[in-house]
Amino acid sequence: MPAPRKPSPSSPATSRRVTPGGPATLKNPALAARVRQLAAQAEHRRAIAEFRARHAADQQARINALLLEAIDALASLLSTPP
Repeated sequence: MPAPRKPSPSSPATSRRVTPGGPATLKNPALAARVRQLAAQAEHRRAIAEFRARHAADQQARINALLLEAIDALASLLSTPP
């Protein structure tokens, strides 16, 4: 079986690659703006997901504390002699 060949520098597969400098080296200003916009949207979505996860964890902690209080109250009611 022959070894895989590297694509030539002028092939379409290599022309779409982003240069090592990243989005800052994009020459088309509209494309660079779109990249920044998409990055900002992704960061915003990550922040929302982090907030929701933290909020859900806080709610769960409150529910757990209330359940422990209810269990403690029931246990004290059931353990006292009449």
